[in-house]
Amino acid sequence: MGKKMINVRFDERTVMLLNELSDITKTSISVIVRGMVYRSIEELIDKSGNWKLPNENNEERKSQ
Repeated sequence: MGKKMINVRFDERTVMLLNELSDITKTSISVIVRGMVYRSIEELIDKSGNWKLPNENNEERKSQ
């Protein structure tokens, strides 16, 4: 799977905080955002790769 670029909008406060974190860590905002997104997604899936979020599809799979 190749790299894909997407555009994301942030409010002014979030941009300010990302800039500060970028300065503190001496990394780009892009690296910080990618790391945060990766970490958040990892917290939402279980070890087998299924979403931990309750939704209709997950409930149907459990009952089958």
